[in-house]
Amino acid sequence: MLQPSIPRGSLFFAPMESVTDSLYRETVVETCPQWDVLACDFLRVPAAGHYPRKHLRAHMGESFLNDPYWLNRTMYQILSSEKSFTADIARDLQELGIPWVDMNIGCPSKTVCKSGGGSFLLTDLPLMSRIVRDVRQNFKGRFTCKVRVGFSSGHNFADTIRALNDEGVDMITVHGRTREQMYKEPANWKWIAEAVKLSQVPIVGNGDVWCVEDAHRLLDETGCHAVMVARGAMKTPWFAQLYKQGLPDTAESRLEMSRLFIRKYADKMIAAGVTENGLVKQLKGVTRFMLDDLPGGKEFRRDILLSQTSAAIFYHLENRKIT
Repeated sequence: MLQPSIPRGSLFFAPMESVTDSLYRETVVETCPQWDVLACDFLRVPAAGHYPRKHLRAHMGESFLNDPYWLNRTMYQILSSEKSFTADIARDLQELGIPWVDMNIGCPSKTVCKSGGGSFLLTDLPLMSRIVRDVRQNFKGRFTCKVRVGFSSGHNFADTIRALNDEGVDMITVHGRTREQMYKEPANWKWIAEAVKLSQVPIVGNGDVWCVEDAHRLLDETGCHAVMVARGAMKTPWFAQLYKQGLPDTAESRLEMSRLFIRKYADKMIAAGVTENGLVKQLKGVTRFMLDDLPGGKEFRRDILLSQTSAAIFYHLENRKIT
């Protein structure tokens, strides 16, 4: 399988649950193909039974499976735990021809951690290593992991980075917060810089990258290989265009790009048969950060949230003026 290099300074669009499904990623590709790497939202590895092949394919999306360029630049993220059939899913993805698997070892969700996945694995490094090994021994493509600093502190952070290196992962993304910090405190990039010093494989920095200047500063301050953008990418799905082409991010351009992105995404959902209720819910979700920096953004966001129909959402979107 083709494994394109990931040049230093590359931009990753982060995996985000209930957001980065195939239709959303298709919209990103069509509106901003300058992203270097995209990511699926995580797939929970089952603890009983197996996913049918069509379910695994749907998680990536047929358009991506049929496009070698984006297939090889899309992380297929999985979330596993002690009882999950991790080795089985790794073999299934290998047979399906997925070129890149990423392990979620950072999700702070209470439900995920209670089930023994995500950030919980940072409390039990032998278990984490065993699960990572199950993937590495059964998957021959690019295998990466995304971690937080720790669960409640960073006391075993160095051991985490060393363990992932020892298990043969190809790249590690570090989010500069603990699980208990959630998103309440600013991300501490010193942990990313520490990982760079400790790791023999490239480190991707993640956390509080909201604008192009943040991306450049993260690269400069930490020495990380690449930058993963999460909430900042939801706010600005065309972030990579601004980063690579040096375009200004004005209120007028932000409103126009927001309109373009939301229209395309809605059209894709409608064509895929998403219900009106599903359409309204998803449009409200993806505009969560997108409108913040516009004049009157809070009121604009409120109007969207109070809308009961997709028509109402588009009415507010099309009739909003920059004053």
